[in-house]
Amino acid sequence: MLVYKEFSPKNESNATNIAETRGDKTTASVKSVSAPESRSSKELATKQKEGTPSPQTEVKSQNFRVIAYYFHGTFRCSTCRTIEEYSHDAIQTYFAEELGNGRLAFRPINLEEPGNKHFIQDYQLVTRSLVLSLVSDGKETKWKNLADVWKLVRDKERFFQYVKDEVKIFLKETG
Repeated sequence: MLVYKEFSPKNESNATNIAETRGDKTTASVKSVSAPESRSSKELATKQKEGTPSPQTEVKSQNFRVIAYYFHGTFRCSTCRTIEEYSHDAIQTYFAEELGNGRLAFRPINLEEPGNKHFIQDYQLVTRSLVLSLVSDGKETKWKNLADVWKLVRDKERFFQYVKDEVKIFLKETG
C-alpha cells in the first residue's frame, strides 16, 4: 500500500500540515492558519495567461512534446511556492518559443484534487516535485523527477540553470 505524506515546516508563517493518502482516502490535520501567500493564485494564473498553458489546456497533438509538471498539495510552505515560481519562471525565460509552439508545457498539479492521486504512483512521488515527461504520439516514453530543485532552491541562478539544462535534454529528443 502506497502512503504519501506531506509535511510543512513548523513556524509562525506556515501551517503545520500533515496529509496522508492511502488509496483514495486522504486525511489532513492543520494546526495553525497559513500566512498570506507570497504569491497569490490570481497572480500565478495571470502569469499562466501570459504564455504558459494552464493545467486544463491541452497542447496540440504532436509527435513529441515535453510536459513539466509541478506537483503540490493544497497547503504549501514558502519553499514549495518558491520551487513552483522558479520552475515556471525558468521555463518561461529560456523556452518561451517552445511554450508558444506546443513543444513544451508547464502544468502545476494539485495532488489533492480529485483525479490527480494517480500521479503519486505514476511518478513515485514522496514530496512536492518537478517532473519532466516526454510524450510521443500521445504516450509517455520517458520521465525524470528533478529532485535537485530542493537542493538548489536557495540559489536562484543555479536552480534556473539546472531546470534549463534538464529541459533542454528532453527537448532535444523532440527533434
